[in-house]
Formats: sequence, C-alpha cells, structure tokens
Amino acid sequence: MIKIAMQMEGRAFILGNDIANDGHLMALEFALSRESDPEVLRHQIFKGLDEALAGQLTPGDLIVTGRRFAQGNPHIQGFIGLQGARIGLLTESIPSASYRLAINAGVPLLPSCPGLRAQTTQGDILRVDFETGSVINVTSGEELNFAPIPVHARAIIMAGGWPPMFEARLAAAKTVP
Repeated sequence: MIKIAMQMEGRAFILGNDIANDGHLMALEFALSRESDPEVLRHQIFKGLDEALAGQLTPGDLIVTGRRFAQGNPHIQGFIGLQGARIGLLTESIPSASYRLAINAGVPLLPSCPGLRAQTTQGDILRVDFETGSVINVTSGEELNFAPIPVHARAIIMAGGWPPMFEARLAAAKTVP
C-alpha cells in the first residue's frame, strides 16, 4: 500500500482562479479513455495551462490555487496525476465533487486557504502540515493556519487513496477466520 506524507516542504507553484478539471488540470482524452495509471497521468497534469509545468514539479512541491480549482466535470484523472507526482494542493476553494475526487485519489490538500495565493510568491518554499492546517512560508517567515480536512478523509489520503485503502481492508478481512 502507498503511504502518503501529511507534511510536505517544497516550492510553491501559483495558479489562478477557475482552473477547469477538463482541459486545464488534465486533458479530457484521459478521462474518456479511463486512464488510471499515476505514472502516465503525472506527466500530463496542467498541460492545458502550461505545457512545461508537469516537468518542473518534484515530489513535495505545492500547487497554490485561487477559487474554484478543478471546476467542471468530475473526472478523477487529474487528481490521480497529482498524486502520482507526489505534490500537495492548497486552494482558496474547490467544488465539492472535486474535493471528494482529490481525497479518493490520495492527494494531500487544504481545500480552503483564503488569501494564501496573494501572500505567496512563485517559488517560495512552503512547509505544510495537512493534519493541522499549518502553512509556513519558509521564504518570508510568515505562518498561516487553515482548517484541516476531517480525520476520516486524511486516513484515505494517507493510505494512497480510496482504492488502496479498500484493497487493504479486503486483504485484512480475508485473514480473519
């Protein structure tokens, strides 16, 4: 089972408002073909916004977005790509369907970080604790606190998403007499 870290330190990549799930986060063709391999999808994230962005991201980096991140059709492929890239997500807001997809894909996130984007510069080093909601801008020295996601949602993320968590539960149930 994949174990996802709930603390990350990495570079901030700043994106705007109204990032669409289809086209911006991930090309629709991957949803239509039902691609689910994180190794394939991690190389395709954000190609509709910046062709080079996926290649610049390293594990631990953090995407900082404005309002309505991943709006539109609820396809999970973009979130599988984010999880495959081992990056975190800090949004000012995210639609509820996309929030659930991020959790089910195992993406560490803070879904409600009002004002963070305005207080962060591209390339700043951020230290994030997804369990407590603490965001420290190591570059500026500023510390902010946001509401963390619920414990049950964090458990899904730490397991690597819903499928690995479900598989582990099935395996555990088979070993019980």
